[in-house]
Amino acid sequence: MNPKSLFLVPLTGILVACGPASVIRSSGAQAQAGEARSAENAVCPLTQPPSPAFVPPDPWPAKPPPGGGQAGLFWVGQAGLWTALPADGRWPQLAHGDKFWWWSQWFDVKQDETPDLHLVATRLDGPAATVELTEATNAYHPSFEWAMLAGVELPSPGCWQIVANYKGEQLTVVIDVAAE
Repeated sequence: MNPKSLFLVPLTGILVACGPASVIRSSGAQAQAGEARSAENAVCPLTQPPSPAFVPPDPWPAKPPPGGGQAGLFWVGQAGLWTALPADGRWPQLAHGDKFWWWSQWFDVKQDETPDLHLVATRLDGPAATVELTEATNAYHPSFEWAMLAGVELPSPGCWQIVANYKGEQLTVVIDVAAE
């Protein structure tokens, strides 16, 4: 797996057990970029930041910590299952392998070191094998508390829908795994 990740945190600060969205734009150049992004969304229906914004329950932070060189991140989901996505909807690193972080108010690392997180990734804009992941681990960092962690490597760039399930909670997101 490539060392780049969605959340870049000092290795000394991590304890690991077990081994786009549209943005309001004000200038002409920014407006053109927004229009281009809207046209892309018609082809790839990217997950948009929720309005109002999803705020996880305590003790998790109200906003995702910055990282991975992404153009900002936003939380999406509900208290039973949520994740952080890049605001521009693009996550090219998933075609090379990256860490995909998930949270749940029901996740207790003391009772479930290897959470029963199930992910199914399906390419929406072209042929590719469906990817199914049933193995996850856990990770901790003071900036985002305990989380479920899955290593994801998608077979090709494209528009991908990822459906996550954990303890009866389901969350569907769509991201652009753009070619680098």
